[in-house]
Amino acid sequence: MDAGPAPAASSAPSPFDEDTLVPKKSLVDDARFDVTAMVDLVFMMNIFFLVTWAEMARAEIDLPTARHCTAAERDKSIVFTITAGAGTPAIYIGDGTGGGQLSPGQIDQKVTTATEEGVRDGKDIVLIKAEKDVLLRDVAHVATVATAVKGTRLMLAVIEKR
Repeated sequence: MDAGPAPAASSAPSPFDEDTLVPKKSLVDDARFDVTAMVDLVFMMNIFFLVTWAEMARAEIDLPTARHCTAAERDKSIVFTITAGAGTPAIYIGDGTGGGQLSPGQIDQKVTTATEEGVRDGKDIVLIKAEKDVLLRDVAHVATVATAVKGTRLMLAVIEKR
């Protein structure tokens, strides 16, 4: 009994070669996690810090009055006076509000010019007199511009309203 020629071995895989009922384990486990809660938390933290920062930026710092200080030598001082205005501070060159008020666009130029002239005249102290209600950032702006001129020292004074 001749069964005939032997079947040729096929090189293509057959769907019956693998056992499809038993799933194969992958070599690497996929890490999966839901980041929705983490994103919500980050947004809530951003909102919290933004609101807190905005409130703290507007808060007033009530500093105590100075008990120990050194008097500035008036004849060696370049004086700038800053008064609290409605919204923006009023900045004057000199002691008091007798001189003309500087407009916001000319503050940097006029303060630098006055400081350079004072240094040429032998004045090395920049004295900034500011009212108690003036914001620190406004005083710091004038101080930064004035002390950018070499050979100057900075002194601050607070004008308390009575």
